[in-house]
Amino acid sequence: MRVTNNIFVLSGSYFSAVGNASTLGDVYGIRTPQGVILIDCGCPVTGPAMIRETLTYFDVREPVTHVITTHAHYDHCGGALELQDAGARIIVGKEDVIYCTNGGVKGMYSPCDDFQLFPAFTPDIVISEDQLLEINGISFEFIKIPGHTPGSMAVLAGIDEKTALFTGDALQPDGMFLDSVTFGWQGDPAFSRVEIVDSMMKLMAYETDMILPGHGKICLRNGTSLLRQAAKIAFLTLR
Repeated sequence: MRVTNNIFVLSGSYFSAVGNASTLGDVYGIRTPQGVILIDCGCPVTGPAMIRETLTYFDVREPVTHVITTHAHYDHCGGALELQDAGARIIVGKEDVIYCTNGGVKGMYSPCDDFQLFPAFTPDIVISEDQLLEINGISFEFIKIPGHTPGSMAVLAGIDEKTALFTGDALQPDGMFLDSVTFGWQGDPAFSRVEIVDSMMKLMAYETDMILPGHGKICLRNGTSLLRQAAKIAFLTLR
């Protein structure tokens, strides 16, 4: 799916007819003259395979130079090692680094000792605080929004004269008219309702045209209004 001239949905819920694990976790690609920047990278094996297939479909020939991981769950960072081995630099929030180096987190689905959910990797760039970072000529604002995982991040960027906010699983537009939100899976052992509320209140201060989540519906306009609604819903339902 093409969102703008240079933003593509490469894998995830919009590919549900494929019928394999690549359908878990939306992956976005941003094309630049220097290469493709991915927002998340899907499940192990199937994520990178679907990414390559979709890039070929859209005739995007530039290499993948960076993967920005919104959070370190297997359906969003599972393909990181494969892409890193192919030359991409992986960016992760500091508090999720231990998930990456362990290949998951113990207790995610069961208390068993054998808990590696994806190939372990060491991030190339670690985001420890809110900051701006220029990648391939695009200024990305990294916004720490813990709650879904300790190191969850939203990423704000201006692309094709539009402002896009990538939210991972922390905020997912919902409703027939995209007038509501949900707040993602709550099964991570470190999930915090209090931190989700604080993070939504934090995002309320930002302005954006589009909200591009880790699952579900894409908001292509009036994203700022949806952020305000998200903060209200979180405050009323999660605190």
